[in-house]
Amino acid sequence: MTRTFRGIEHIGITVPDHDAAVAFFQAAFGADQMISQTEANGGPMPARQVGPMNDLRPGNSMLKVSILRLRNGPNVEIFQVDRPGGSTEANIADYGISHFSLCVDDIHAAAAAFTAAGGTLVSDPYDLGAPEDGPGNKGVFGRAPWGLLIEMEQLDAPMTYLAGATATRWTPKDD
Repeated sequence: MTRTFRGIEHIGITVPDHDAAVAFFQAAFGADQMISQTEANGGPMPARQVGPMNDLRPGNSMLKVSILRLRNGPNVEIFQVDRPGGSTEANIADYGISHFSLCVDDIHAAAAAFTAAGGTLVSDPYDLGAPEDGPGNKGVFGRAPWGLLIEMEQLDAPMTYLAGATATRWTPKDD
């Protein structure tokens, strides 16, 4: 089969407070704010302008939108809309995207930066189980200040793959 894509370019996250979310990603993960779509478009973007492209509900407006760079992985697009719907706390038991995972060099330092930036850890860092187990492979889940579930993984040892697997798990390399 011919592959028609190269990888994930960005992950879009709707938040209750754009500026606080940008500050959180900068403090917790060293994110760089690259683009402000609202500044480039002269302010909030109503559904009549962007809805035909992204399915924003009629009557809503995107108040602030920025794109952040998180080192060597997908970009993160932060949205603040005027009348959001749904819950702020996704759960793995719910349909849809429940979380995303960031590869970190030091799980304990990453967890400390996450909590210092205002996040809350679900547990202490733990050793990963099979098939991700191995010396130095650790993980931890946390919630951003607005409830988003974020996983952090330190992957020092190789994975155990299915017999006959033709691909290996992608992990970011040093940039």
